[in-house]
Amino acid sequence: MPRKKQYNIRLLLPGLEIRDAFRPSFVPGQPQALETYPWGSIDGATLYIGQIYSNPPDWIEFLRDQSHEIPANLSASGAGAILFVPAARRILALCFGHVHIALKTDAFVRQFGLKVTLNSVPRDRLRSIDTATLDAVTVQKRVQTSRDSDLQVFGVDMYNDLARLAAGTPSNSEFAQFVAGKDTLKIITTDESDEIQNLCDRVMEMYQSNTYMRDFAWVDRMKIVAEKTILAQLDAKVFEALTELRAGNRADLYMSPPEIVDYTEGSQLHYNGFGSRGKNFLNLSVTDYVAELNRCQFGGDMMELKEKHFISAKKSNGAPFSEKWKVYDCFTYETVLTQRVDADQFVLFSGNWYKVENNFKNEVEDAYNAIKKVSIVGQTNCQNERELIEYLLNNRPDLLKLDQVKINPRGVTYGNFEPCDFFSKNREFIHLKDGNSSGSISHLWAQGVVSAEAFVSDHDFKVKLRREVKTISDRMAGNRKFEKLFPTARQKLEREKYKVVYGIMRKPYNNGNLGIPFFSKISLQGAVRRIEELGISVAIELIQK
Repeated sequence: MPRKKQYNIRLLLPGLEIRDAFRPSFVPGQPQALETYPWGSIDGATLYIGQIYSNPPDWIEFLRDQSHEIPANLSASGAGAILFVPAARRILALCFGHVHIALKTDAFVRQFGLKVTLNSVPRDRLRSIDTATLDAVTVQKRVQTSRDSDLQVFGVDMYNDLARLAAGTPSNSEFAQFVAGKDTLKIITTDESDEIQNLCDRVMEMYQSNTYMRDFAWVDRMKIVAEKTILAQLDAKVFEALTELRAGNRADLYMSPPEIVDYTEGSQLHYNGFGSRGKNFLNLSVTDYVAELNRCQFGGDMMELKEKHFISAKKSNGAPFSEKWKVYDCFTYETVLTQRVDADQFVLFSGNWYKVENNFKNEVEDAYNAIKKVSIVGQTNCQNERELIEYLLNNRPDLLKLDQVKINPRGVTYGNFEPCDFFSKNREFIHLKDGNSSGSISHLWAQGVVSAEAFVSDHDFKVKLRREVKTISDRMAGNRKFEKLFPTARQKLEREKYKVVYGIMRKPYNNGNLGIPFFSKISLQGAVRRIEELGISVAIELIQK
């Protein structure tokens, strides 16, 4: 029976030469260059092979503390090789060992492996899916099953989720026995070394197919931008946002790991490439990065940032720092290039710019516009949420302040949370937030959902809430009896009489419009659905600062 083998394959970008695939120190002719050999059975194929690194093990000093006779010549080394093969007028790269350390990731086609996987694997033969929900707090998740399963099993939210990686069993076993793909394609086949050309030809044929549109058309709701002129304009927007942050102003630019990572408590990281001299940080944060840029008086441009700024990290005190990600690959940002109402929406994530598909954008905007807009607070001179709460407490007798009123849900001892910031005479649960970032806005959506679910489904919470409201109401001048707006323990809850109102403090955009970030609108839809399923309506008030 033929033995199965795994190949890791990348696709070189069109227009690039093989030498363009290597990091500077590994380029042919440089000190760390790999040795070159022909590949006899394929005309035009070239093999590069060599020692990628050779360092003492990161754990050796720990052991030497108590065992001084350990040999001094121990080494943790990594060899690697890469075979470049022409196929369908393109160049594929078969990678072995640790050769990825020697390669420039931006020399290869992004999502190459994902597209091959989705073209070859039907929706009912998936084994694993990675997705990312883009926002200030980026949520990345991996769902795996013990056997081939349908897409529905993975809980993918086709409205919110960006597909990052997929794995499964191809419908055609002659193509491969198993595939998994992100940027790199991992493919398990029985192809031997003298059958590599056939393998590469099959892979390119699958890549050029559009079979994925049958079961996975939703992945095209955000497509990678390739036009260089547009990319230059978008990067200029990012640098502009970074400049605003460095000046102490607001900008919706964030940082998150570009991939699913194994977090280790006590890990450290450095922001390198601009003379930062190894100051330690414990979390990935645009605030820390900006502080380092200012401390080091960085005066470079976007090109220098993209090429030279990177993040090195170590998982424990005994481990060495090693290059992990480019800083640019950790940015999350959304923008438009014009102020037109129908302007294209773009988002930067994991080093890629994505254009939001117009029909999807319109769908999101229509859903947002359909949510009822109210005016309860109105325009304010308050600078933040705390000032606004104090103002409403002193000037709005029709609102009952429940901010910082903590109530335990049933069966929970230390899970105190607020029912809302204010409750109105019209039975509105008003949740307020200074929406200077999409992160705080998304947190607001969750607050409204949790409060509504507890009010509807938790009898103990409902009883405790009425008791708290009565206590606060009795202390108020005029004794306004807000508790009468809540059912007693024996009364039925008439859900349709209540409403959740999200009050978001925002300054207008440069064009004068008052709004919220696009991806906050997307995440809002999930919150609205969950609350409306409880029988409670939802409204929004944009409070102009």
